[in-house]
This record gives sequence, structure tokens and C-alpha cells, in this order.
Amino acid sequence: MKAPWWLYGQDLVLARDMQHQTIEACGEGGQQLSNISILSYLGDYQGCANWLDRVHGRAHTSGRQSEYRIRRYRRMHNPWNALLEPGHGEGIWATLMERITQRQPIVVDLVGGIGDQLENAALLLSIQSQLPPELQISVRALGENAPVVEDLLLQIPGLKVEGRDTPGQPWRITAPWFRYWLGRSGIAETIDGPLLVDQATVDGTGPVLVCWRSKPDPANPLSSFSRSLPFSTILQLLELWQGAAKRRGLRLVDISDYSPTEAQRIRQQHEWVHLARDRIRNLDDTRRLMREASAIATVDTSLGHLSVLCGRPVHLLLPLWPDERWYDLLEGGIYQKLVSSYQQQQFHCWREPLDTLSRRLQLIN
Repeated sequence: MKAPWWLYGQDLVLARDMQHQTIEACGEGGQQLSNISILSYLGDYQGCANWLDRVHGRAHTSGRQSEYRIRRYRRMHNPWNALLEPGHGEGIWATLMERITQRQPIVVDLVGGIGDQLENAALLLSIQSQLPPELQISVRALGENAPVVEDLLLQIPGLKVEGRDTPGQPWRITAPWFRYWLGRSGIAETIDGPLLVDQATVDGTGPVLVCWRSKPDPANPLSSFSRSLPFSTILQLLELWQGAAKRRGLRLVDISDYSPTEAQRIRQQHEWVHLARDRIRNLDDTRRLMREASAIATVDTSLGHLSVLCGRPVHLLLPLWPDERWYDLLEGGIYQKLVSSYQQQQFHCWREPLDTLSRRLQLIN
């Protein structure tokens, strides 16, 4: 049996080699395509593309998703086109243009996690001036996170929101397909402003709000692992910051998801750290913690998107091979303005980004 990805450590070459061996050893079908997609999370975009060619993977949904990530990493125009089955683009284009010219309403279904849905809602709000004036557009939250996303969207001036169970809803299209239409229409996907504006309610003496772990993804454990700090690294960081915490009276509010054993260890060793995960039931609870904080630091999870889209600066920790969206988001608009990013220089090694973050927050000399 091949060694699993979590034993690869910091050896990226070994990780890639063993992933290629895993792909070679498994049979054709969905499992093979899933293993091929992992190459993109290891930064081997060319290897991923080669395998898709070899097994005709783009004929399947998961293969097209890999192709989309490749195109977005390579900064190709309108990467959303890769997600479409061959020949479907013309139909989507024609249908949308017909509805627009006939002034028929359109609902854009927001898909993905909380961060994905907030990002897409903010994009649609920002580009309204570029859209045809006759376009009647609204958004709808979907998935397991839909209730908490919808609660926030309903507070946003100028954004029309459809309920998930509203009877007689107009024609709907998912956000990726709509963004394909935007790209084909030459509309720039830049988020210029926040969804809401939350000001800090402290004078710089408030706590630092942090989240060190992304939500586990059972379908892709490599992605969630790579974006999260190992518990041993979190403990080392807390030891590093403890001196400054005592000198400055620093308080750390941590909304990471810990096991009971992990939480107990942090509480025993670091009384200045307040674990606040159990205080969060919705996005407004998170916003209250944000308003109380003098600074916000997080890995690639919804806290980063929520902070930016509520107008708050955020310190963002990124792995060596981050989600491809960040290549675009950090080059313009409100994300470039409000995000200070700290990216790994070595595979699965957080030492350099955490050292830089610690100096920026003045928690080490």
C-alpha cells in the first residue's frame, strides 16, 4: 500500500512522485480522477494536465474541475469555461442573453462554502454598474451553510436575496455558470467594496482574533490539512507569543475547532487564550468578535473572507500552493487593499510565515 499523503512531510518532490505512483496503480474511474486532482493541490499543474490528457479526464465532472484549477492558476481568460460540458457554453450564453433582452429576472445560486458564497455575492454587488441596465438579478444561498449565509445577505443594502424556499422562483443559474457569462461578456471580476462595513469598537487594545484551522474536507483531506496549522505548531506559536502576552496584557480569542483534549491543554498552559468556538452560532456572532478585536489573523477559511467583506484588514496565512482564487483576489480591489498575506516558502512548513506574522503583530522582537 502506498504511503498516504499525510506522511509526505515537507518533501514536495516525494509527495508528487508518490501521488503519480498512486494514480498509476489505481484503476480507471472516479477514484483515479480524484487522485489526479490531488496533483493540482501539490502544485503539479502540468502533471495534472498530462494525466487528464492521458485518461480523457475532461469528459467527466471531476476532471473538468481539475482543468478549471489549472486554467485559473495559469491565469487563463475565463477559466469557468473549463467546467462546462462541450457545447453547453453556447446554450448558457443564448439563454442568458434572451432573458436579459426580455427583462426576465435571473437568480444566481451561490454554491460552495461560506467564503465562496460571500465572495460571489460581493462580486455581483460590485459589478452591477457593468451589467446591462435591464438585467434583474438576485442571489440565493445554497447548501448546508445556506441559513447563516442568507441571514447575512439579507442585511446588505442593494442586494436582492431570494429565499431558499420561496414559491414561484424565477429562472436560476449557478454562480460558476454566471461567471462564465461575465468572462465571455468582458466584465472584469473585481470586488471593489465590502458587503457591509464593521468598524473595530476598540482603541487598539482589544484582543487578537485568530483561526488556525480550516474546516476538514472528507473528500480532500490534503486541502484542509495544508491550509491548517498542526496542533504542535499552534502550541509552539503560543509559547512564542506568551512573553508578549504577559508584557502587553495581550488577549487571544481563538475560534479554531479543537478536540476536547486539545482545548484542555491550551486552557491549562495559556490562560490568556480564550477559546470562543462555542460562542459562534452564525456570522453575526463572528462579526461581534471581529468588532471587539484590534487585529484578525487566519488561515484560508471563511473568517478571512468575512473580515475583508466587512471592511476589516486581515492577516492571511496561505500554504505553498493556495486555492487558485487568491492569485486573482490579491491583485486588485478590496482584497488587495485589506489582506496582508503570509505564504509558505516550503511545503507544509509554517515557520517563515508565522515568524513574519509575529513580527508584524509586534509579538516577537
